[in-house]
Amino acid sequence: MIVINTLFLWSEFMDGLSPISAALIAERIESVRTPLMIIELLAIATLFVDLVVRYDRIKERLQTLHVLAVGFCVTSFTFQIFVYYMDSAFLK
Repeated sequence: MIVINTLFLWSEFMDGLSPISAALIAERIESVRTPLMIIELLAIATLFVDLVVRYDRIKERLQTLHVLAVGFCVTSFTFQIFVYYMDSAFLK
């Protein structure tokens, strides 16, 4: 999940540093965007529910890392939905 979200953010924001790799990543993601977003929604919902249910059982030194990772995934997914649907609404 974190890799997919990082690749998406890289292709959206870092295209000035490496335009060829950003275009390649965007092209690959675009071909499977809808099924990927459905799977991501299920995975992130599962991660969030798991975080809430098992929070007390996670080792204390890993709790902050776990919360940050799930928060990154939720925030990035929300951003993906916003960018994808705004982009498709304006371009069509």
